[in-house]
Amino acid sequence: MRDGYAHLPQSTPRVSRRDLLRLGRGPLFRDDIDYDGAALRVLQEWSSSDRAALLRALEPVASALVECAGVQPGWRVLDAAAGDGNVALAAVAAGAEVEACDVSPEMVARGRARVAGAARFSLADVQALTYPDGSFDAVISAFGFALAPRALRTARELVRVCKPGGVVALAAWCPRGLPGELFEHLPRPTGVVSPGMWGVEDRVRTRLEPLLDDLVIRTRAVSLEFDTADALFAQLTDDEHARPAFDRLLASCNDRPPSAVVSGRYVLVTGVRA
Repeated sequence: MRDGYAHLPQSTPRVSRRDLLRLGRGPLFRDDIDYDGAALRVLQEWSSSDRAALLRALEPVASALVECAGVQPGWRVLDAAAGDGNVALAAVAAGAEVEACDVSPEMVARGRARVAGAARFSLADVQALTYPDGSFDAVISAFGFALAPRALRTARELVRVCKPGGVVALAAWCPRGLPGELFEHLPRPTGVVSPGMWGVEDRVRTRLEPLLDDLVIRTRAVSLEFDTADALFAQLTDDEHARPAFDRLLASCNDRPPSAVVSGRYVLVTGVRA
């Protein structure tokens, strides 16, 4: 039988299924998303700006996380994306042996000075933690983890370093009001999902229910009190392009003008590693 394809050049390159899928693809394919650019922006913002006033206002959230995680004396606890150590200090007060990490060298330095040897601080990205599997009885993060652009990778890492039967406890801003809704007005690369999605129950369940048992999601609020709108804005972002959106949001939720006092709504998530 005559080969009807014998006339085709034998050097015709093979096209893989992956290559076919790449044809005409848009900017939202995973390989095209500038995760590194998003992570660099977070690092620069938290390394160059003094957020001490905001971090002190968030101390009650750290205490709530440690309480909901049920931290016990002698537990090994990780404060992930720790900032300057709110969770670390709350866990130390509960009698735990604490490690803390952050991607910002400046935050790590401030954390070491603040905890004064009560916890061990190290430099680490929550998307690629440097600890062995199952290292901790509890893995806790207050807001910082949500800024990591690779949400699913971050979720897997937080669970990976928690021992089976251990607790993962997270706090993230709800995407309405201040501060959470401001994320929608801050620049991020195309395809990078807003940190505010960690405050949406359906999205949280999609990300964490495959990894954790007994997932519980609570909604709470913490009071952020500043003398002026300028002071609050400076603690939330250094991006002046977001100021008009901030002013609109503040006008809708300010409890004590002309001061800036808002009730920041957040979700508190706990689950047990299977």
